[in-house]
Amino acid sequence: MDEERFVLKLQQADDEAWRQFVERFVPRMLGYALRHVKSRATAEDVAADAMARIVSSIKGFTYQGIPLDVWVYKIERNALSDYYRRQTGYPMLPFQEFMDAHSTGLLRDPYELAEAADTKAVVRQAIDHLEEPKRSVVRMRLLERRSVREVSFLLNLSESNVKVMLFRALTDVKTMIAGKMGEPDGVCRDRAETS
Repeated sequence: MDEERFVLKLQQADDEAWRQFVERFVPRMLGYALRHVKSRATAEDVAADAMARIVSSIKGFTYQGIPLDVWVYKIERNALSDYYRRQTGYPMLPFQEFMDAHSTGLLRDPYELAEAADTKAVVRQAIDHLEEPKRSVVRMRLLERRSVREVSFLLNLSESNVKVMLFRALTDVKTMIAGKMGEPDGVCRDRAETS
């Protein structure tokens, strides 16, 4: 079944379509929430809140070529942001998952692990200092590998604004990292070139 027909069936409260929706999306929603909160119970609460929002707003969803999972993600992201706003007073999610490829187990040498942890901390701090929506653009484009069109939809920005914002955010991050690592004139050099 194509996605547009699937959405129509959801809007018509078709039991089979909703069963398929739950099977397809709820595990992903729970996994996403678990990456951002500390307990499974809280993650389940966030996913349940997102699911309630989806059920109540599905009739207003208009299929425009943006995948359904992007719309679902946007709703869950908003539910998670609301959770953080209620709990911490911060308006956006904390940046937690940058450079997970360098987590323990992927690198064998203890010195590589230490250097990767240091680098990860510096990069995380630099990204955390970005203002919204730059921080979200970096996370969505580079970590979640979402298309410019999807990021545009999720953040209510034009596609050209997403591209410009990503360029500026990466320039800001590079400058901050260079400053933290003591590079002259704010220029961050590739370590491979100097070794």
